[in-house]
Amino acid sequence: MDGETTRTRVFVATALAGAAHLVLDGLASRLSWTTPPYLLLDHASETFRDLLNLDRTTILVTVSVISAGVNGAIAGLFAAAMDGLERRTLKLGIALSALWIFSGGLMTLVYLSPPLGVVLGSLLAGIPRSFAVAWLLGRAAVPREVRTA
Repeated sequence: MDGETTRTRVFVATALAGAAHLVLDGLASRLSWTTPPYLLLDHASETFRDLLNLDRTTILVTVSVISAGVNGAIAGLFAAAMDGLERRTLKLGIALSALWIFSGGLMTLVYLSPPLGVVLGSLLAGIPRSFAVAWLLGRAAVPREVRTA
């Protein structure tokens, strides 16, 4: 596969994964224990909570959009790196889940202080989310038989 094709596939995968993360943020944030760690701003330090007083909805949407972009880029790059692997969706889901738990756990330790149940729910809710994004990217990938033709 040439460089231009790879760049295009990474861009498409990034956009698709980013859009999926935005939709999943909207669904997951309905319950506190499934809300992604980066949207648990009510449990942030006082400095960050003061930002919510400015315009709560705008801040949460902005954080969600930025996080969806970052998560989408990571998923797109991981998907491209794993292209051609056997059981790619499973491996991508595991990698994205591990990154979700690591980054969300680190964010919680550094910036947040939610109740333990909210933290555990938030981190564990990222696992099916990661596999959903991996599945979506797997379905959007060009099938192997088409690539080799």
